[in-house]
Amino acid sequence: MAPGERKRIGRPPRLSRDEIVDAARQIIESDGVDALTMRRVADRVSSSPMAIYRHVRDRDELLVGVLDRLVTELPAPRLPAEPRARLVRLWRFLHDGLARHPWVVELLAQGDVIAPAVLPTMERINASAMACGLSTEEAARAYRIVWGFTVGHLLIRLGAARTDAREEHQALQTRVRTDVDARRWPALAAVAPHWAAARARDTYDTDVAVLLTGLLP
Repeated sequence: MAPGERKRIGRPPRLSRDEIVDAARQIIESDGVDALTMRRVADRVSSSPMAIYRHVRDRDELLVGVLDRLVTELPAPRLPAEPRARLVRLWRFLHDGLARHPWVVELLAQGDVIAPAVLPTMERINASAMACGLSTEEAARAYRIVWGFTVGHLLIRLGAARTDAREEHQALQTRVRTDVDARRWPALAAVAPHWAAARARDTYDTDVAVLLTGLLP
């Protein structure tokens, strides 16, 4: 200790919710969401599980805290004035935010967790749908349809990324889809050239526009 410096006594610095959320995020990003436990978080912040429970009710609330943090870090999109174009831009914003963290996609597809920080985006999407002429019921249905498509799109791309390194898997999928008997499967043979092309490029904006064409007046 420096001359004249007094040793601190008493309780250690109080643990904050932000520190707990940061620790949970670090565990997820390093070891996966299944590795997240209150004990692991407590060990990372040199505390006890009981101290963690003073800030978050359970593991789900801790996950919500991490999700909220990720949402608030996303750069706000510049939105067009035209409501249909605004819808495409807002859905792309959600898509790209989820694509940054693949574990979030799997979590949202499996459970009932949602980040309250995403509510402003949901509000804009539904308001834009109603500005296009949809009723409240139709806007809700349109949201569910495009949300389901978005999650499915991301899960498929995530699965494809995981199997890209396994050449035998990719070769098998390509072979089954493209090496078909045109006399027996004429429709499959006709669309076969388009499989690889679609896999190689990002068609999300175009696909969402097609969905919206069917959903909007």
